[in-house]
Amino acid sequence: MSKEKEAKSQQKYGKEAFLKAEKNTNERLLLQVLLEDGKSYSKVDVTKIVKDWKQKEVKG
Repeated sequence: MSKEKEAKSQQKYGKEAFLKAEKNTNERLLLQVLLEDGKSYSKVDVTKIVKDWKQKEVKG
């Protein structure tokens, strides 16, 4: 990965920035629930949070 791409992937954004960028309604809803207000995330962080949540075992 180039240094420019790596730096960009590590930039931090607030929850609202991710919600505005996401066009898929299901993904927006998921981000709304998983991300905390007032906290900053990198794209790598958000990808990991979503991936981990999707792999969780369903309890029933």
